[in-house]
Amino acid sequence: MPFQFSLAAVLKYRESLEQREHLALERIQQEIVRVEARIRQVEQDCSQATQSRAAELSHGTRAADVQSAYEYQIALEQQREALFALLQELRIKWRQQLASFEVARRNRETLEKLREKKFEAYSHEVAKREQATMDDIFLSRRGRGN
Repeated sequence: MPFQFSLAAVLKYRESLEQREHLALERIQQEIVRVEARIRQVEQDCSQATQSRAAELSHGTRAADVQSAYEYQIALEQQREALFALLQELRIKWRQQLASFEVARRNRETLEKLREKKFEAYSHEVAKREQATMDDIFLSRRGRGN
């Protein structure tokens, strides 16, 4: 009779939970990467706006253009700050998700180790039965030979 693990359905369920937690962790990581890229872009835009404003000021420009450039720079800085706040939230969420993933992984590993122990015990029992059968065959043949 083949090996059957009585908690196979639970193990499969825990594997799916672990996979789901891992995918959620990856999604958060991808979002962090996107936000970090957006921060770099905003910082680059801010730097370019500063250089552009400095060039305009050195050549002389209208006050309305200077005001508009300052407002644009302030908007970029506010956007950068909002992105930094979002990044902090995402990092907290990532740490929480990592903890959830680790719990799911430990739960799966616990059941997997139990399955391995049960399989070892099953294999040992099968080998013992096979040996007993071989011993019986040997003894019955030896008994007929006497």
